[in-house]
Amino acid sequence: MEGEALRALRQQLRLSQSELKDALNRELSRSYDKPRISRWENGREPIPEEVARSVQALAQERPRHARILVLANQKGGVGKTTSALNLAAGLARQGQRVLLVDLDPQATASVALLAERHVEAWRQGRTMAHVILREQPVEGAILPRGDALLAPQTPFDLAPSHIELAETDSRREPGFDVALREALEAVRGRYDTIVVDAPPNLGMLTVMGLAAADAVIIPVRTEPYDSMGVGLILSTIGKVQRRLNPALRLAGILPTQYGARKSVDREVLEQLVAIMAGRAPVLEPVPASAVFGHAARNGRIALEVSASSPAVGVYARLAHALAAGAPLPEAVLAPLEASA
Repeated sequence: MEGEALRALRQQLRLSQSELKDALNRELSRSYDKPRISRWENGREPIPEEVARSVQALAQERPRHARILVLANQKGGVGKTTSALNLAAGLARQGQRVLLVDLDPQATASVALLAERHVEAWRQGRTMAHVILREQPVEGAILPRGDALLAPQTPFDLAPSHIELAETDSRREPGFDVALREALEAVRGRYDTIVVDAPPNLGMLTVMGLAAADAVIIPVRTEPYDSMGVGLILSTIGKVQRRLNPALRLAGILPTQYGARKSVDREVLEQLVAIMAGRAPVLEPVPASAVFGHAARNGRIALEVSASSPAVGVYARLAHALAAGAPLPEAVLAPLEASA
């Protein structure tokens, strides 16, 4: 067993390194310590066969419990839906069972995968609006892979959105901010990862997404005004962590539409890295590319039709790291000449 595989199994089990150490010591009558677990996961020390067998047995005994990953930013046009679609597809390529929850009333991801069939999904009561506003079970809103309404090549399940979901912000009732978390509990055992595409604002739906999530990724364009708004979403995340979801983790800032040869893009990236130092990683930037627009116009996902594109490759690497429980690929600041 390799270190990345051990880390992935530990995270699948929802155990910290310390908790895994305790479980192994009980099971094997050993006295392993936390630094030993860290050395195994980082590849600095070989993993004993008895440890590998024990962890694999634990993973087989423990029922599946999906990790919930939310893509959130109050700013529109930052590549949030593009990131959600491509990460969901990338995770599915890694062999994961994936559900994409479209929580954006604009329903961009849903329309991309359903086209004109989006209206039929609404008529059949199979949208997140029915789940959140009418308290219908989320199972009824999920369109599984191969469903007649979904584009045939879609590699994951979809819980589509609808414009009616915009009424959520006007709803006031006790505990409403955890409605999504409660709804998704019923299906977490079916999936490895649930990806939530939150709306481009800091309203109730975004709070719901954060309250339900294990981790959040913030896509942000490498534009000065876009980067300046990162503080707002970070503040919201902090409030949700304190009041609703202490386990929520900021997985990273994902720069999008990045131009390595543009001085302003490079400056913004450097500023993000400096601002986030010690708080969360700034992930490998997604280069600006026409492949995403071309794929969207054809009702496809870029990772499925243009996997060799450098821009798409960023999502493939990020999905691989997420699936393996490995450190996420981070931005590397290089001299301008190196990118020419």
